[in-house]
Amino acid sequence: MKKILFISAAVLLLAACHKEPYPQDGDNGYLVYTSPGKDVNFKNYKTFDIADSLLIIGEKDKPVYSQTQSALALIQAYRINMEKAGFIYTPSNPDADLGVQLTYVIKTERYVKYYDDPYWWLDYPGYWPSGYWGNWTGYYYPRPVVYTYTTNALLADIVNLTGEQDAGKPLEVLWTSYIGGPASSSLQLDIQRLTSAVDQAFVQSPYLKGPQATK
Repeated sequence: MKKILFISAAVLLLAACHKEPYPQDGDNGYLVYTSPGKDVNFKNYKTFDIADSLLIIGEKDKPVYSQTQSALALIQAYRINMEKAGFIYTPSNPDADLGVQLTYVIKTERYVKYYDDPYWWLDYPGYWPSGYWGNWTGYYYPRPVVYTYTTNALLADIVNLTGEQDAGKPLEVLWTSYIGGPASSSLQLDIQRLTSAVDQAFVQSPYLKGPQATK
């Protein structure tokens, strides 16, 4: 879909500042933020196209476009929700009214901290207190405590393809969403969680309705 241009990830992440999030509620779900453009009437748009590849940032040294089964599952989740919202899917149509672009970001942080206190475990819940083993004294060789923490996020933009498209002029963003949180050890589980979060993004955006919407 040639008309959809890459939008800076820094701009996309601004969606996370929106004040209407759907918070994690203990069901292992992701945090979902959505933000509409100003004074947008989605009834004025009938058709849409969606990028056939998922842009992935953080998995490799450079951003890559992916068409794996997992990537296509996320693209499909947005396509289904757009159709349910009353928009007509017109793949590879240069005259589509709306364009949808998705970006997946994964980031792993590695923490290393050295402790020279024999009770280094006191910072971690569930460990025995120091008195359980007796009050040790003296110098203890610093020991490293190392752990990693991985988060992932799915960013989406719906852009206006009917506006002016002068060279170098950015496309108008009509709606953005940010879905993110801690990643699990299972990619399949994360895809399921992200798909559910995509559904939630549309649920909390009732204004996002096309002319074919039934409700």
